[in-house]
Amino acid sequence: MFFQLFAPFYDGFIKFVKVDHSGKIPGWLAPVCGMDVLDLGGGTGINAAALAGAGARVTLVDSSRGMLKRAAAKRLAVRLVLADAASLPLHDGTFDIVLVSDAWHHFRDQAGVVREVARVLRPGGRLCIIDFDPCSKVTKTIALLERMAAEPSKFTLPDKLVEMLHRAGIEGAYCHLQSYQYVYIGVKKIV
Repeated sequence: MFFQLFAPFYDGFIKFVKVDHSGKIPGWLAPVCGMDVLDLGGGTGINAAALAGAGARVTLVDSSRGMLKRAAAKRLAVRLVLADAASLPLHDGTFDIVLVSDAWHHFRDQAGVVREVARVLRPGGRLCIIDFDPCSKVTKTIALLERMAAEPSKFTLPDKLVEMLHRAGIEGAYCHLQSYQYVYIGVKKIV
């Protein structure tokens, strides 16, 4: 419900609070041209637009009709799918890249999301997760505000995220973008 109501303000809000990395993401994930990219929890399509503009074939999945409605209004050259991230209606090994930007902490079944990401990612495919470090004061404030808005969040320590993904066959590491936000980049093992 929170994202249904927040959707009209989302794009302006993330720019205002300086967590819009859409201009940098195609470079971070390069090469993206000709790649099949899943923007998981992609909301209004800010990152999907940048990736499509860089030549990627993008599928945006979100569980909020309101967010997808905003993405659809932008007439993006992307496929839009309404679905829960822990139960994706997508084929195994479909994507070269999976991006989760500012959505990880909203996934209630994070173990289920990890299983689904590992399933839909091709061997050798890349995973990028951008989220907030729960140890920072900024993130603690975000968590409080989201709880007050009836949107419970599950912020994950970056080391725990690395461990969780390692168990699913995705090897990677993280670095901090700023004191309160980190980016994880990993690769699915080729078996």
